[in-house]
Amino acid sequence: MTRGLPLTLSRAAAREAGSAPPKFGLKAVTTGQGGSYRTVFTLAGMQVPVADALAYASQKLFDFADGKVRIKGGTARLQFAVPTPRASTINDNAALTWSLGSAAASSATLAGAMVNVLASTARTLDGAGAVLSTASIADVAAAVTLDGTVTPADLYLNLAFATGTDIDADGTLAVTGTITLLWENWGDNA
Repeated sequence: MTRGLPLTLSRAAAREAGSAPPKFGLKAVTTGQGGSYRTVFTLAGMQVPVADALAYASQKLFDFADGKVRIKGGTARLQFAVPTPRASTINDNAALTWSLGSAAASSATLAGAMVNVLASTARTLDGAGAVLSTASIADVAAAVTLDGTVTPADLYLNLAFATGTDIDADGTLAVTGTITLLWENWGDNA
């Protein structure tokens, strides 16, 4: 167990930077100080329900503290599984797109603030049943500034299916992997 100064600095960074919402399978560890941070999200079978009628879903990963947040870079490596019956919910070889954004998915076409942190990344769910798919890897391509001065900025994992034929009924995606973000909080001008 980490003790002493490292634990104190870790707790201070977490309080100053923001926090992850309580969600089984989601862990966020923030390190850094003075407005410059590194947050590592570890997803361990985090379940995200997907409604057949929508063919898209979101999971909030982080609530940033007040202020302008500058995402400087990062990487993601995610794998997906379907714990619900594949034949009657999310089909084998379904065409999935995923992204990171400051807004939750609101359509099956991920665009705008739904993809402003990490661009839409396409992949096929190649795992059978509840077996994890091969890894899908993506990088934060360009720096982005999120204005959290009026309302604190959020970070969402957004998921969408290309066509309605990829889903036969409401199902669940289980997400496993790691997302690492390097970012700064430039403060609040209020």
